[in-house]
Amino acid sequence: MYCVKCGVRLQDGAAKCPLCSTPVWNPDGAESGKTYPDTLPPRYKETIHGVLFIITMLCAVSVSVCLAICLRLYGTVSWSGYVALGVVLFYIVALLPAWFRHPIAEVFVPIDHAAAALYVLYICLKTGGNWFMSFAFPVIVASCLLSTAMICLLKYVKRDRLFIFGGFFILCGAFAVLVEFFEHISFGTQMFLWSLFPLAGFGAAGLLLLLAGTIPPLRHALVKRFFF
Repeated sequence: MYCVKCGVRLQDGAAKCPLCSTPVWNPDGAESGKTYPDTLPPRYKETIHGVLFIITMLCAVSVSVCLAICLRLYGTVSWSGYVALGVVLFYIVALLPAWFRHPIAEVFVPIDHAAAALYVLYICLKTGGNWFMSFAFPVIVASCLLSTAMICLLKYVKRDRLFIFGGFFILCGAFAVLVEFFEHISFGTQMFLWSLFPLAGFGAAGLLLLLAGTIPPLRHALVKRFFF
């Protein structure tokens, strides 16, 4: 049995295609008399908004209690600032997309990185460090660009995904070297102390995927096995 949209071979009993998520239509096993697949999405459960509202209130209460304790005991924000911003960061990354029926990943990923950058900036300012602009900011920007580009490619490019994954793995290895470079500039650590290991591992995996993409039998086998 094959997918009616992308042609991928399906396992017996599969409800939808693991590659393109198209519902499986088996005309031989149809019992209800339908001659078409039910492609309409299930009705959105409005109860999720109630759960999210309760969690939002719990987060707000926890932040308020921490701030009140610090102000009462120390007269300043003190450690509650880390807790409050940590809760806000968790909410933005884990819960904010759940408010939307179809969250756009290429929009929320930069928002998540921006929230992380603000949290790290607060830590840098509170600890009296001067490493944000020389280390944290460029690393977060590079991570944002890399992850957003990968998401966009996977979303809008439907072919040659082996090359996309291969290039992504190679860039991940280069990203490790970049992180160590900014670490070397900011903290004076030794260069190429640890970054060569992820560079070699990700680079080898990326090159293998690029090579597999140029060999049709191997490419088809990997696509059907791992749904690239």
